[in-house]
Amino acid sequence: MNPDDRPEPSAADLAAIEAEWPLIAAELDLLDAEISLINAADHGGPSPLDWRRLRRAEARVTRTATMPVRPAWSADGCVSHSLAVVGWTGCGYGCEIVRCPDCGGEQVLHRTEDGYRAGMAHAA
Repeated sequence: MNPDDRPEPSAADLAAIEAEWPLIAAELDLLDAEISLINAADHGGPSPLDWRRLRRAEARVTRTATMPVRPAWSADGCVSHSLAVVGWTGCGYGCEIVRCPDCGGEQVLHRTEDGYRAGMAHAA
């Protein structure tokens, strides 16, 4: 295949990459900290600051990896698609489950005006 014939990434592909970017950036920072430790070994060993940088980078990767990755959607549309309500979470606050009929992506739209607080777990 000719490199010029490759299809460009779709808007959904670009949105997925953007949604994952915080984790990618955190992993790159961890890699930089690990490389610094390796380089420091040639110059008398890592300093306490090098070790702290590594611990902080590891913690950032852990925090970022446990955060939910949400696509770039809004109530008005997912990328260039429109969302349709396909159900409710059953949490008692009227939170809706919406799906894009074009790409099949789903998300929950929280109803904060009805008392739902950020970080609350939904009923199964």
